[in-house]
Amino acid sequence: MAIAGDWHANTRYGTEAIAHARKRNADVVVQLGDFGFTFTEPYLNALDGALEEHDLVLGFVDGNHENFDWLLAQPIAPDGLRYLRDRIVHLPRGFRWSWGETRCLAVGGAYSIDRILRMPGKAWWPQEVLTADDVRDIAGAGGADVMFCHDCPSGITGPAMDRARYGFPDAELSASEANRAKLRQIVDGVRPHRLWHGHFHHRYQAILEGIDYRTVVDGLGRDKGPIDNNMVVINLDDLGRHRTLGKACQT
Repeated sequence: MAIAGDWHANTRYGTEAIAHARKRNADVVVQLGDFGFTFTEPYLNALDGALEEHDLVLGFVDGNHENFDWLLAQPIAPDGLRYLRDRIVHLPRGFRWSWGETRCLAVGGAYSIDRILRMPGKAWWPQEVLTADDVRDIAGAGGADVMFCHDCPSGITGPAMDRARYGFPDAELSASEANRAKLRQIVDGVRPHRLWHGHFHHRYQAILEGIDYRTVVDGLGRDKGPIDNNMVVINLDDLGRHRTLGKACQT
């Protein structure tokens, strides 16, 4: 399985990353948000074509740079996924599935600290942040072994986090931290062994020490950087044997 950080609707980078995942013998790509932005037809069609060429399927969590008005209007299939193309599926917040014995959980969302520079409904959308209902429902649904997120839970300070936020108003920084705190509440309830996230555009690894759990947290890089910083490939034997990610993976 390949896990990829932000692509920001970058068609060339996304298709190259898909080819790279196949070269690394992945059979599924989980992308960690800031995936589609406005979800243009050329972008989705190009990625779907690359996925078909390399016999892969891609599931993505929502980031903060997505057109939520469009995305959330797409129907949820009986298996709980949103199918944007034959091989591209949205993993809604709180979506759970299993690879073998490994319980997986998707939790998208983050706060755009640069929203003061963006037009609402055109370049940022209020649905980007986690809600109190999200926290209650996802944390209350029980544990998982691994989490795929866009934001980073509070309690972790990755490289360049402070520098990336320098100069933004305190109110915006506080709102961003509030979303991270909500994600941490979910993590406290779920107690995963591993967590991967995007959003901060730097690859690193750290340990989150909870009261009664310990989580290895991996941040991944963005498009325009080296693909090896944007993508990691996990041996499925380490996570449990692969089960299909919805009908798009079925043989």
